[in-house]
Amino acid sequence: MKAKPTVLLVESIHAKYLDLLKRRTRVLRPEGFTETAMAEAARDADAILIRTKGCVTAKVIAAAPKLKVIARHGVGVDHIDIPAATRAGVWVVNTPAGSLTAVAEHTWMMILNLAKLGPRGDRATRTRDYGFRSRHESTELRGKTLGILGLGRIGTRVAEIGRHGFGMEILYTDLIKYRAKERRLGARKVALGALLKRSDVLSIHLPLTEKTRGIVGAAQLRRMKSTAYVVNCARGAILDTVALARALDAGKLGGAGVDVFSPEVPPANHPLLKCENAILSPHNAAQTPEARLNYAAVALDVLRVLDGRKPQWPLNKPAKRSR
Repeated sequence: MKAKPTVLLVESIHAKYLDLLKRRTRVLRPEGFTETAMAEAARDADAILIRTKGCVTAKVIAAAPKLKVIARHGVGVDHIDIPAATRAGVWVVNTPAGSLTAVAEHTWMMILNLAKLGPRGDRATRTRDYGFRSRHESTELRGKTLGILGLGRIGTRVAEIGRHGFGMEILYTDLIKYRAKERRLGARKVALGALLKRSDVLSIHLPLTEKTRGIVGAAQLRRMKSTAYVVNCARGAILDTVALARALDAGKLGGAGVDVFSPEVPPANHPLLKCENAILSPHNAAQTPEARLNYAAVALDVLRVLDGRKPQWPLNKPAKRSR
């Protein structure tokens, strides 16, 4: 009888797909999330399924001679060495649309709460500060400009809501020119400088790469309208949150919504934690039952590869295996 392939499951996943893996494979768990612990646990692995903890580095990949696929339960793959996997003949897969709805809705929760002074109005009401309505005005979104930094799946969904739900003008900056999306959304591609200058709301939806790391810093924030909102539900290292806090404190921006920090958890003295016109959340934009189920479906791609088939959601084209 042929032995079951081995899957190194770094963190638990939805029971539906965990049960499927356990029926078809031998599921192992690492003793820790350090590179050494991951490499040791991966020695017999045919597959590695990772969420947010630990990194699949070149050392981990080299320690796993049977490895055929690395699966990301989620979207971002900045903690997987894709070039090393490709050279080793290992597939890398993820679930690109798993959190599309959850993150887009969370982004709009932040935009609407910024525009309508949601948390601040709530605090004023609870303290019986009805003078608040004379001191502060909310904002209407209709006719305003929504700038999308990264018009991928989530950025597109955020743009659709802005265009069709609120009648906003859509601008975007991306390496790719999306002609079909432009026609459907009445969107226009512009350079980053123009996006910053013209946006009333800037929503960030880029992957984290060496090119996008720190792409929105102090110099970029200075180019924005003093009434503009900045929302980041992508990756913390894309946006300089210290510079963001300084801009908010100086009245150079209207508000900000941040779901992701670098590092996480932010230190207790992080200046953004004290900004009244910032809405913050603990990287939970994608934490919905629906998204967790969607993410866990990456187990199907693990099984496809282990069965000798091409995955549905590949992120690379592995070199011919020499191992």
